[in-house]
Amino acid sequence: MLIQEPKVHAGNGKPVLLRTAIPFIFFIPVILIFFGCSSLQSTGTADMEKYITLSRTIRAQIISWEKAVSTTFDDPGDLEQYRIVEGKWIIHNGKLWAVEGDRNRAILLAPCRYDPVRIEFEATNWASNDLIGDITVLLNSTPDKNFFSSGYALTTGSYWNHCTTFYKRGQALANTNYTPLKSGKTNRIALEFNRGHITYWMNGEILLEAWDDTPLAMDSSAWIGIRTWATRMCIDNVVVFKGIIVEKK
Repeated sequence: MLIQEPKVHAGNGKPVLLRTAIPFIFFIPVILIFFGCSSLQSTGTADMEKYITLSRTIRAQIISWEKAVSTTFDDPGDLEQYRIVEGKWIIHNGKLWAVEGDRNRAILLAPCRYDPVRIEFEATNWASNDLIGDITVLLNSTPDKNFFSSGYALTTGSYWNHCTTFYKRGQALANTNYTPLKSGKTNRIALEFNRGHITYWMNGEILLEAWDDTPLAMDSSAWIGIRTWATRMCIDNVVVFKGIIVEKK
């Protein structure tokens, strides 16, 4: 390719047009940038889902989840199967409600028999005087007043909706000053525990992830439960999954 440069005058007074040859190598970076951008633009939704899946295998094992416990709270008589450790809980209109309690409102729903384990449920909290309590998943908890400090308490919306925190035997294991909890909004909660690898999701978004290098052994006499603080809470569609480790090929 030639680029036209300004005209100059030769000794005879006639204008002379100067032309400069630009080496082809000049265009190689431009070509690479063009095709590089084109390849990025071709990444579709299916590709991004693959990358998300790959990103979540870092320091993690592949797990197949098998449903172990499922309840939709259709029968008020089912309340007798659970362990209410703080506050007042009722089953009404096919949902589990925390309706009273100035401080903790906690209920234990199923024995803690599995590791890995995944817990899913829907939760709605309502603020009172602009204050809204947490959504906490209890894991390996004893059915008594030590429910919070006996195992894991994995919470979002702590301290009146100011942080997301993982507790182990009452001591903070991991924390972030972020929580998306909103009054009156139904949220889909998922909590996974895999031999110390803990992940808390809300509506498909990971709120906090951490590794406990000395994890507690799951005790079949302990419980899986749900807790909030001085807040009206509604729970539905609780499912507990047993995890089966899949060997990588």
